[in-house]
Amino acid sequence: MPSRLALAVGLLLVGIAADVGTTYVALTGSEYVEGSPVGRLFISRFGLLGGMLLTKVVGMAVIGLPVAVAGGTRRFVATLMCAGVGALSLAVAARNLLFIAGLWP
Repeated sequence: MPSRLALAVGLLLVGIAADVGTTYVALTGSEYVEGSPVGRLFISRFGLLGGMLLTKVVGMAVIGLPVAVAGGTRRFVATLMCAGVGALSLAVAARNLLFIAGLWP
């Protein structure tokens, strides 16, 4: 049975791949605008892949720093950061798919 951290890292990798892929399709195929102002800034400055990865790093810091300050163990903080950003990335990928299908305004 894989550890929670391994599952969280897997969720993170799948989420990032889905988010980057669907954002690329949305950007090349329509008048898509990145929903996050931070993401929009990073993508415009560092390109699609670099900007999105930098956005993920910022998201991990936003999730992990308060938990680390509150006294969470390194393993718990890492698990929470990976799972949180992975789940958010999957949610954004689902929104992107709805946008591509014309079901999102």
